[in-house]
Amino acid sequence: MIELAPAELWTAAQAAAADRHTIEALGVPSPVLMERAALCVSAEVERVADACGATRVLVLVGPGNNGGDGLAVARQLHGRGRSVTAVLVTPPRNAAAEQQLGLARAHGVALAEELPELGPATVIVDALLGTGSRGAPRGAIEQALRWVAAQASPVVAIDLPSGIEVDTGAVAGVAARAQTTVTFQRSKVGLHLTPARALVGRVVVADIGLVEPPGEGAEHRTELIGPSWIAQQLSSLPSAAHKGSRGHVGVVGGTGGTPGAAVLTGMAALRAGAGLASLAVADEQLRRTLLEVRPELMLAEREDPWVASAGVLVVGPGLTDASRRAGLAELDRADRRPMVWDASALAELVPGASAGPRILTPHPGEAAQLLARIEGDPSWTSARVQADRRSAAEQLARACAAIVVLKGAGTIVARSVGERVQLAICTTGGPALATAGSGDVLAGAIAALLARGLNEWAATCVAVHVHGLAGDAAPIDGALALDVADGLPAALARARAAAAPGRWPSYVRG
Repeated sequence: MIELAPAELWTAAQAAAADRHTIEALGVPSPVLMERAALCVSAEVERVADACGATRVLVLVGPGNNGGDGLAVARQLHGRGRSVTAVLVTPPRNAAAEQQLGLARAHGVALAEELPELGPATVIVDALLGTGSRGAPRGAIEQALRWVAAQASPVVAIDLPSGIEVDTGAVAGVAARAQTTVTFQRSKVGLHLTPARALVGRVVVADIGLVEPPGEGAEHRTELIGPSWIAQQLSSLPSAAHKGSRGHVGVVGGTGGTPGAAVLTGMAALRAGAGLASLAVADEQLRRTLLEVRPELMLAEREDPWVASAGVLVVGPGLTDASRRAGLAELDRADRRPMVWDASALAELVPGASAGPRILTPHPGEAAQLLARIEGDPSWTSARVQADRRSAAEQLARACAAIVVLKGAGTIVARSVGERVQLAICTTGGPALATAGSGDVLAGAIAALLARGLNEWAATCVAVHVHGLAGDAAPIDGALALDVADGLPAALARARAAAAPGRWPSYVRG
């Protein structure tokens, strides 16, 4: 059985604290840790080189510990008979890097200070910037990264691709695009967030013996939504002897020019295992059509706009008619049922006033509107949210006292737990989900798992993961939201089997 990488992620501060604790408190010498790290990187470089037939390795060396790791990799590969050149893009600036430079020279590693002409049979090792770097690369390192971007060679990044911000995934300037990223002990938060998510390639977590100090970072834990945990949650669902025991989802939505949103939500709820799904739609033509084309769905009585018989509500899909949104704020304040709030309904939510559990599912634009309203700050835009998705999700979770699902590549689930914020990042989902109605499908899946008996956090994380699996199984071009909904049963089966998604980090012991 393949060992899964730990789900827990580290920030730069947590990684630095673990490094200090291991060296200073536990007495493990820094060169030992560097050698173990380099051995793991060297193994991955050889794997990449052998896979593509590369005969040469070029290591781009930066000024700090990351550069020291790169020099150790160059020395190790040279000792294994590989053709290696280490390019000193900038001079070493700390004792560890200076020591590794001396070792490289003593072992006869070819050293250079200028970027060479590069043939196709070369693997580039990015050892320029590590987890301590901030802001856009400058000077010689920026020039080196632009040179890398112009090459066709595969890149193996040490700890993270240079140019990305380790805690946010932001890219302030130019950044390396890696085929493989080897990071140490725990994967890092920014590697799984947009836009860095698209630059890291295959992530390898190398266990080199770093030990985090007790209690470090306890208030700001971030994890990946893990396949083993997902399987455990699904196995805990009660068996259903009849449709009533599988729960009843009500959908408040479907008006104006977007009647299909409510239909997608209801169908997704059924596909995710809810026993009943009722739609509160007022449009007479839509009601007649639904009876013809979707007989599985039920229609709430016109005088029952909030679907009183449902155990869980989804509020907002396609609810573009402002007159239909009247009363939503009162519904939120007075109704204790669990609810998923989506789309237009988010504009009616009064933060902190909810009577029962609420799950909010904004896309970046809706998240920006919520934050602008809550904070009275019109500078919130979709671009600002995307620049630091982690912080935006945290702020919304705190302000709204709700679970927040910030949709997008690398969807984030956040909730406030006392003084801390719990964050979970999804590793499933891809381009097929970038289609109209995909978010409505997600809302229905969350509601179904709530109705079936999972708690709010588990239902949300499981639905996000499974929705992503369904999207991954759909064709990239031409997939429709209903295709994703129809793929939910197979995705649930795969999730029950604890299958690791394609973006789940590999794990090696150094």
